[in-house]
Amino acid sequence: MIELKKCPSCGSSKFNKHISCIDHSMSKEVFTIVSCETCEFKFTNPRPDERDLGNYYKSENYISHTNNKSGIINKLYQIVRKYSIKTKLQLLKKGKEKKKILDIGAGTGEFLSACKKKGFETKGIEPSQKAKQKSEENFELDITEKTSLGEFKTDEFDNITMWHVLEHISDLNQTLEELNRILKPEGQLIIAVPNHNSFDAGVYKEYWAAWDLPIHLWHFSKESLEVIANKHKLKLIKQKAMIFDSFYVSLLSEKYKTGKNNFFKSIIIGLFSNINGILTKEGHSSTIYIFETIK
Repeated sequence: MIELKKCPSCGSSKFNKHISCIDHSMSKEVFTIVSCETCEFKFTNPRPDERDLGNYYKSENYISHTNNKSGIINKLYQIVRKYSIKTKLQLLKKGKEKKKILDIGAGTGEFLSACKKKGFETKGIEPSQKAKQKSEENFELDITEKTSLGEFKTDEFDNITMWHVLEHISDLNQTLEELNRILKPEGQLIIAVPNHNSFDAGVYKEYWAAWDLPIHLWHFSKESLEVIANKHKLKLIKQKAMIFDSFYVSLLSEKYKTGKNNFFKSIIIGLFSNINGILTKEGHSSTIYIFETIK
């Protein structure tokens, strides 16, 4: 296990325990999330060594790697993903000339395949051999298992996307610095992450599925993500709610809490979470943030 001594956002060495949660998907171990006393940024601490983290991704429930279609929750995920891909494509920076996109955490390749069909020059990163193999077999995509961004040229990409990936990245500051480097001037970094200030997070507490310990290393609010991105000359220009995530996360959370699929209650909580996200500053269960490089 590795224990961080300094907050990656502000550098403070004083933390308070925020919450402890079970790894519901794989190990059933208990992990702790701390909150920085100075800036309130939250992160898993201690956490498994990077060499051991892969063991916590081996669950068949990790849909983005397995593309599992069995069970009602997985089937709902598949339906929502088709709609979400269309929405995501609308957010990309386009132009007359061919645009180049890097999708980090490409999973089984559905989003990157849609980009390719729209005329983008595509590149993907996916450390899971199983997911990478599916993407190559199904879509013939250019995807690498290498997670280092150092192999890419400065100002290489018009768009970089990370759909629920940044919370998994071990070295947060170095990654954001490299993302700025390989993006073109005024290039777009599109990040989707869970929001721990959401209504459903408050309802489910330690059973909230989007804590997803220990593979979620960082736990963002809009404010904390914007602060750390600004450190690396990434300016927030737009945000968009992921309205279906509140329902999906509530379904999983309800199952973790009760052991049962309580669809009616999950839908009600998901609906209230979305309404609360619209009416208050607390935000939605998950949000897409669009940053632009400042060079």
